[in-house]
Amino acid sequence: MPMLDAPDPGLNLTTLRAVRGRRLDPATVLAQIADYRDDHGGMWVAWSGGKDSTVVVDLARRVDPEVPVVFYDCGLDFPETRAYLADLAAAWSLDVNVVPTEPDLLTLLIAAGDFDPTAPTRHLEVDMRQAMITDPADRARAVFGPANLWGVRADESVGRRHLYRTQAARNGDDSPQGMVRRGDGTTSFGPIWNWSTEQVWQYSAARNIPLNPLYAKLASLGADTHTARVNAMIDPSRLDNGHIARLAAGWPDIYTRLVEALPRLKQYS
Repeated sequence: MPMLDAPDPGLNLTTLRAVRGRRLDPATVLAQIADYRDDHGGMWVAWSGGKDSTVVVDLARRVDPEVPVVFYDCGLDFPETRAYLADLAAAWSLDVNVVPTEPDLLTLLIAAGDFDPTAPTRHLEVDMRQAMITDPADRARAVFGPANLWGVRADESVGRRHLYRTQAARNGDDSPQGMVRRGDGTTSFGPIWNWSTEQVWQYSAARNIPLNPLYAKLASLGADTHTARVNAMIDPSRLDNGHIARLAAGWPDIYTRLVEALPRLKQYS
């Protein structure tokens, strides 16, 4: 009886996703991105280092290899994310621009007082979303123009589905779905707004896009698909989801230094 060949060790999930991803036709999305750029006289991309925004960066650079890319630096990003951004920016020859948040996230958390057992909770004068996203985005628009691409997908949350549904009703038929128009004349377009998580993985595999190693490390520490996210080391809105315990286990030196500034972190680890 002839010997059967051993299974190909390379035929793993990523390989299968690459096969499926090559069946995806991004022609419509690329045309929408080109039209968006032309309609607004330019565009830029918000990049966090997560899988969704990285796919959008790749789509955008297929339309315009010199498209500006902007990273909002909150000061508490994982070292893996910072290394990943630098490495991929070099490999892809990206025009990456860093916009620091003002104030940085650690300063905001210290000012809140919630993490200091010796200080009463104080009303935080600065809105977290405003400081971490809205303000740096506004500063980026002042430099690169009012039109940007982002990786926000409707599949990720009820709030994001509502955002796109509401905007589609307001926009009518004069713009593609996934467009967010604001009262100040600025816009954001999510070219993958209706993609599933699996489609994102498939596109990345087919395009041989390296993944942020933070995903694998978080998974090794017990994070699931919902909590293995590329964001700040501390998410003050989700302190009960286990990410502080994973921070303590995976980055003990960083965790120790953060506890010195935010003693109550110990309660969540």
